[in-house]
Amino acid sequence: MENTLEKILEEAKKLVIPTQEEREKVYEVTNKILTTLRQIISEYGINAKPELEGSIAKDTWLPGDRDIDIFILFDKGFSKDELGSYGLKIAYDLASRLGAKCEERYAEHPYLKLYYEDFEIDVVPAYQVSSSEEIITAVDRTHLHTQYVLSKLKSNQELKVEIRLLKKFMKSIGVYGAEIKVGGFSGYLCELLILYYGSFIETLKAASQWRIGNTIIDLEGYYSPQDYKKLRKIFRAPLIVIDPVDKNRNAAAAVTNQRMAEFIVAARTFIRKPSIEFFKPPTEKPISKDEVIKELAKRETNLVALKLRVKRLPPDVLWGQIYRSLKNIVKFLEQFDFKVLDYGAWSNEKDTVILLFNVESLKLPQAQLHYGPPIGSSEEENFLKKYVGSNDAYAGPFIRGNRWYVIRKRKYTDIVSLIKEKYQVMGLVKELLRAAKEGFEIYLNEKVINATNEHDYHIFLRKWLFKKYFWLR
Repeated sequence: MENTLEKILEEAKKLVIPTQEEREKVYEVTNKILTTLRQIISEYGINAKPELEGSIAKDTWLPGDRDIDIFILFDKGFSKDELGSYGLKIAYDLASRLGAKCEERYAEHPYLKLYYEDFEIDVVPAYQVSSSEEIITAVDRTHLHTQYVLSKLKSNQELKVEIRLLKKFMKSIGVYGAEIKVGGFSGYLCELLILYYGSFIETLKAASQWRIGNTIIDLEGYYSPQDYKKLRKIFRAPLIVIDPVDKNRNAAAAVTNQRMAEFIVAARTFIRKPSIEFFKPPTEKPISKDEVIKELAKRETNLVALKLRVKRLPPDVLWGQIYRSLKNIVKFLEQFDFKVLDYGAWSNEKDTVILLFNVESLKLPQAQLHYGPPIGSSEEENFLKKYVGSNDAYAGPFIRGNRWYVIRKRKYTDIVSLIKEKYQVMGLVKELLRAAKEGFEIYLNEKVINATNEHDYHIFLRKWLFKKYFWLR
């Protein structure tokens, strides 16, 4: 077992360490950006400086990563408006000088994403702070995170490899990323876990024993075990990792129950039966219409896809609205007796959202059993007035036990008609409701594959429909 594990880890390390050629390219680009920014800031004559942040600054990035985080750190004498204004001006000037495409994004204040060569570069304005007590905007903390991890890693190359192994493992099983779409583990959180447990394997062994809602990690020992009960009430999160640079923040706040559970089970599986597959996941294939037809025939269930044309939003805003809408729609459909077996969503994060539902039936019988109030209750008289002699009552009102019942005519027996007539009240959130008012399309069963011809959607459809963990043994 140990021999097998060592061989797998040695093979995995070859996959997670960037080549010298890739390193040189990454640092060539970052140095060019930093040099250009220093020149621009000097020309503006303001008290600010550019700094490289994130995994590239900490040398914990994975091969193929093309995201560079550059922060422009401003003196605290600048107002928030000035910070945002100068930050954008400098970033746009940078884009112009590099000949890079760019687009505005928004966190607590606007920032710019640049597309330069094959890199995506976030240029983010923030305040220069030296402790959590000085933080003015949420992004100010990022610089502190970078400095903390660097102070612990120093020149320890082995720990950097262990971090890379954990990141690659999490990416492969689909739990890496703190964005709302994923709800998983951030790169910073991966770094903290390795710093706390000491290695990739020890992290997996510990995670195998984690309990959702009852796991607290405190690297700097800010709290005693006697405080843990209070911490669980304060943070109310599946996993609590006290941020070493801010004891009042949970660095694992983004992790959902599902992603924590998936990581726990994957960790147990790897410890029990190690495999290089955890670092080399199989290539994802798009689903075909024939496959959808065959699967639905076996299940005897139905698919419904609701396609919306949306305006571009920050991804976290968009996915927050998507997930809330999905939950609302499921409750709405089930109020009308359409049982939802599964649901999900896909978006290209530009202009299209597709909401998917796997339902038992697209049509329901005309008759439904409807229960009324108990005998002698205050609602009894109204119930009887409504249904005695009503054309909508096939049977009753009648008494069963101590309660009134009626077998009545359903108002909606067809799910498509229900959605078309009631879409405004079924729980679509903000931008999705606005988009629906401008028009939407409904696709049923194997035709859900026609909702868009985008390759990523057809890959997503396979994953969503079959829900098979490639690593589960």
